[in-house]
Amino acid sequence: MRKLHDLIHGLTQGEKRYVKIRLKANKASSLLNTYFDFISKKRNYSFEKVREIGGQSTKLTQSNLSLLFEVVLKHLQGHYSAKNPEYRLRGDLSNVKILIDKGFYSEAKTLSRKLIQKAEIKEELEVLKAALKEYWNIHLLNGELDDDLNEGIQTQLNLACGKEEEIINLEEIYRLVTTLYYNFFFKKRDLKYQREVSDLTKELSDSHLLSDKAIHVFYEIMSIESVINSDLNKHHTIRKNQLKHLINSPVFESQNLSILMVLSNTFTLLKTKALVNELNAYLIFMEEYFKPFIDTGADSVFIEKYCDIYFSNHSFIQAWIPNEGKLKKLLEMFNSVISKGDLSSPILIRRIYLTLIELLIISENQKVTRPLFNQFFNLSKKEKYSKHYMAGDLLFIVENFLEGRLDTFDHALEAFNRKVKRNEIELDQDQKVLHQLLNDIFKESKKESQFYVSKIGNKQTYKLLVYMLLFKGSLTEIRKTHFSVSDSDYDATKDEYLKKLPNQPS
Repeated sequence: MRKLHDLIHGLTQGEKRYVKIRLKANKASSLLNTYFDFISKKRNYSFEKVREIGGQSTKLTQSNLSLLFEVVLKHLQGHYSAKNPEYRLRGDLSNVKILIDKGFYSEAKTLSRKLIQKAEIKEELEVLKAALKEYWNIHLLNGELDDDLNEGIQTQLNLACGKEEEIINLEEIYRLVTTLYYNFFFKKRDLKYQREVSDLTKELSDSHLLSDKAIHVFYEIMSIESVINSDLNKHHTIRKNQLKHLINSPVFESQNLSILMVLSNTFTLLKTKALVNELNAYLIFMEEYFKPFIDTGADSVFIEKYCDIYFSNHSFIQAWIPNEGKLKKLLEMFNSVISKGDLSSPILIRRIYLTLIELLIISENQKVTRPLFNQFFNLSKKEKYSKHYMAGDLLFIVENFLEGRLDTFDHALEAFNRKVKRNEIELDQDQKVLHQLLNDIFKESKKESQFYVSKIGNKQTYKLLVYMLLFKGSLTEIRKTHFSVSDSDYDATKDEYLKKLPNQPS
C-alpha cells in the first residue's frame, strides 16, 4: 500500500516515536511493528519486499498493511489529543456521557462543570453547547431542575450560539474576499475585484464582536482588503493588532504557527521601507518568544516555517547592514539545521540556499559561495527547469562576472540563453530584469542603472546586484548611496508596541 508508505514517511520523528511505543505495548501488534520499522527505513515503496519480510501471502499482507494504516491513524489521534484542546475536550465530553449512562450523576456533574469552563475559555463552541445540554440533562435525571439553573444554562447557550453565528458570518465573508484576492492577483488585475472587496468590508467592525475567534477572522479579512488595495501602512497596523490579539487571547494559547505567520506579515512594511533596525528588533522578539517552544520539540511544520522566516529576514538585514560575525552564525545555524534533518521540504531547502548564496555574493564572500553553489545544484539536479534552479543559474552567472571569470561568464550565459529558448521557460519579472542586464553586459550595450532597478518588483537584493554589476565602486559606497537604512536612530527599548508584548508565551 503506497498510501501507508507515504503516511509513515510523512510522520515527524516525534510522531514516529509515539506510534512505535504504542505498537510495542501491544504484543499482538509485533508483526505490524515489523512492517512499520521496515517501511520507515525504505525510501522507495516495494510491496514485494514488504511481503517477503512478513513471510505471508499477498492477500494476508495486504490485509495487515490496511490494518497498520488504520492503527497508525488511531495512534496519531491519541498523539494529537495530548496537544490539541479540541481533542481533549471531546474526550472529556465522551467521559461525561459514559458517567451519565452508568448512573454516576455526581461525578458527571463535576466533570461537566470543568468541561464547560475549559470549553468557554478555548471557545470550543460545539463542545460547549453539548456539555451545557448534558449538564442540564444531569439535573433533570437527578430531579434538581429549577428556574435559576435553567435560565443560567440557556443564557450560556445563547451566548455560545451568538459567538458561533459571528464566526460563521465572518468566515463566509473571509472565503469571498480570499476568492476575490486570488482572482485579482492570479487571474486579472480588474478593479472590479477591489470594489467588490470594499463592498463586503465597508460595514465590518470588531467593536461589537464577542468571540475572540471571530475577531481573528475579522483581522484576516481586513488584511486581505489592505493588500488588494496596496495599502501597506494599513496592512501593517492590522497585523500588529492581530498579533497582539492572538498573543493575549487564551483561545489561541499554544497556537504558535498562527502567531508566527501573523508576526511574519508585520515584516512586510519594515522591509519595503528599509526599517532594518526595527525589523531586527522584531526578529529578536520572534527568537525569544518561540525559544521555549522550539527547545521542547516544536512540530516539523512549525520548524520549517520558522526557519524560512528566520533565514530570509536575517539575510535581508545582512544585505543592508553586513556583520561578519552574524553572517558566520547564520551559516553555522543553517548547516546545523540541515545536518539534523529538521527541514524535509526540498523546495524550502533550495529557497534558503538561494537566499544565503545571494547574501554571500553581496558580501563578496566567494570562498563560501562556491561550496554552497555545489550543494544547491546537487540538491536541485532533478529540477533543472524549476524557478529555483533558474535563479541559481542566474546567480552563478552573476558571481562569475563579479569575480572576473569572464570565460566562464560567457559560456554560462550562452548556455542559460539556450536553455530558456529551447524549453520556453518563463522567468519571473525580477529574473527577466537580471537576465536582460547580463545579456546587455555581454553585448556591451548596458543601460543606466535606473532602467533596470525601476523594473524590479520584489527582490531588493537584485537591485543591489544591479549596482554591483554596473559599478566598480566599493560595496560600502553602493550601500551608502543606494541602500541607506531608513531608521538608523531606531531604539528598540523605546518601542512601545514591542514593550507590551510578552517575551515568552504564557
